[in-house]
Amino acid sequence: MNKRGCYCEIWDKDPEYFKSRGVPRGYCGFCQICKKPGHTRHFPGGVPYTGCWCDFHYRLISLIHPLAIPGAILYFGVIAIGVIIWLLLRS
Repeated sequence: MNKRGCYCEIWDKDPEYFKSRGVPRGYCGFCQICKKPGHTRHFPGGVPYTGCWCDFHYRLISLIHPLAIPGAILYFGVIAIGVIIWLLLRS
């Protein structure tokens, strides 16, 4: 988990609310997957959804989701390798 704290400073805007929910200072909420302190961010893909993720799960989702840029590059690379192998085996 990243120790840098929250970059959006939402916690400082209403500290009583976050204290009452048990959110540590410097974070916006809890990760939707592992329930560790995390940050509110837009989903890494091209969808209008904002959720709370720890840094590890946010990066993991951006790697495996095909709508996120890293995920799109990964999927495109897998497809390109498959096409190259198919062309080589076809000859």
